[in-house]
Amino acid sequence: MSSFNTISHDLIDIWLQSDATTTPDSLCAGIMSRLSLRMALSVVTTEASDPYDWHFRRVRDFGFKSHQMDRMKRELPDAPLRDLDGSFVGDAIIPMYSRAVEAGRPTIDFVSTKLLGFRVGYDRLILPQKCDGKPGWCIGLIEGRFLTPPTREVKTDITDDNIIQLLIEGQTAKEIAALINLSPRTIEHRIDKLKERFEARSLVHLVAKLVAVQVGRMDHG
Repeated sequence: MSSFNTISHDLIDIWLQSDATTTPDSLCAGIMSRLSLRMALSVVTTEASDPYDWHFRRVRDFGFKSHQMDRMKRELPDAPLRDLDGSFVGDAIIPMYSRAVEAGRPTIDFVSTKLLGFRVGYDRLILPQKCDGKPGWCIGLIEGRFLTPPTREVKTDITDDNIIQLLIEGQTAKEIAALINLSPRTIEHRIDKLKERFEARSLVHLVAKLVAVQVGRMDHG
């Protein structure tokens, strides 16, 4: 599979050769098979004067499956923007899509926002219809970075804070023990306690929740 940057560059090259008669589906046809499981494509029709009357349509969903993704699909159907999650639409869709429509050229950004109570982050390319007047549609190519549920705040001491930071950086229990001068058994015991306090089912689940807490702190810092 190709990287997000490579596919974005290729899509922009295709867009440069397109015209007002090109459809969103035909513009994307050549790259569909190259999308990774973390990528998705959608189209927003932008003909209406009120952005909340613009219509969202999926072209290609993310390839991976999870309960969170299933909920996203149920709660974000093909529909006018006014019928979708209002906070997400107002924060993550309308501002940048409006800018792309006004400028009439590709726009790339990184989105970090909330959607249905989840923290989401993704890279995004927006391609407006290439035409002389107002674009009638925009293609959105995204690659997911993170999707984390809201996590309740848990009080930790200095040692736990060190362990948390090192876990997020990818260190093992043995490596953490050496770095903060504690025994591996002590570190493993503290990690087990962190799992209980954060209601995590595994070490991977714990790290995902810890990342969610860090993202939340940065947003409110």
